[in-house]
Amino acid sequence: MKVYNEGFWSKAFDIFNYTFMAALCIIMLYPLLNTFSVSISDADLISQGKITWYPQGFDFHSYQYIFQDNNILNAYKNTIVYLAIGTFLQLLLTSMFAYPLSISEFIFRKPLAIMVIITMVFSGGLIPTFLLMRDLHLFNTMWAIVLPLAMSAFNIIIFRTFFQDIPKELRESAYLDGANDITILFRIYLPLSKPLLATFALFGAVMFWNMWFEPMIYFNDEKYQPIQLILRRMTIELTDDTRTGNVQRFLDTFNLNPKNIRMAAVIVTILPILFVYPMLQKHFVSGMMIGSVKG
Repeated sequence: MKVYNEGFWSKAFDIFNYTFMAALCIIMLYPLLNTFSVSISDADLISQGKITWYPQGFDFHSYQYIFQDNNILNAYKNTIVYLAIGTFLQLLLTSMFAYPLSISEFIFRKPLAIMVIITMVFSGGLIPTFLLMRDLHLFNTMWAIVLPLAMSAFNIIIFRTFFQDIPKELRESAYLDGANDITILFRIYLPLSKPLLATFALFGAVMFWNMWFEPMIYFNDEKYQPIQLILRRMTIELTDDTRTGNVQRFLDTFNLNPKNIRMAAVIVTILPILFVYPMLQKHFVSGMMIGSVKG
């Protein structure tokens, strides 16, 4: 009877768990399906609130409105460049800074660690940072948004903790074989840190892809602006107070609702990240366990 009861409750728990997770997936997927459906549905049906999770009256002119802008492809290129260089620098500089902090024999370990922690509590603020970028002549260059985010105190602490869990015997044996610290970092520590690198590469890629505030401050020339700023301008142009004659004529010509274009802008923004995440998911799941198990 006891075995029967244990099997029954185990099966009941599995059914409940699968049902709960399926419901949770539906709840999370519905906003995405609704957004895509509104972006390609008939304007009159949108105004009547009849669009839920599937499109009705297919109309792709909202995407035509977005991609007719001559700057959209250049903005995509800018975003990919900022993302690639920014994420690479984040991983490289964070690893190089965290590695010596993980070595107990390093004499400057404690002062540097204190300096890193202080930056988590105190910061210069927006105006001093703006003045610094101006004095360094970094306006309208990618370095204005890449360099300030190249290192993070939080990331350094996580990397240091991960490196400390790597057996120090590996480093000592490499020393005996004539390797220096640069060789040890790039040929031993980083290859063993793939889950860590993949996790923070994903975090960095999402951050640079969604970035709009810093580019809005530091980029006056539209040819340097990322995709988020271009789409932000497009959505602002659709509001009643700022809608120009050309925008209104496009809406009237193709019988579009402003929601069509706003939702299409959302899809254009998030679609690349949706493709990147599955490639990093395996390492991302492993990386989320960093520091959770000791022994």
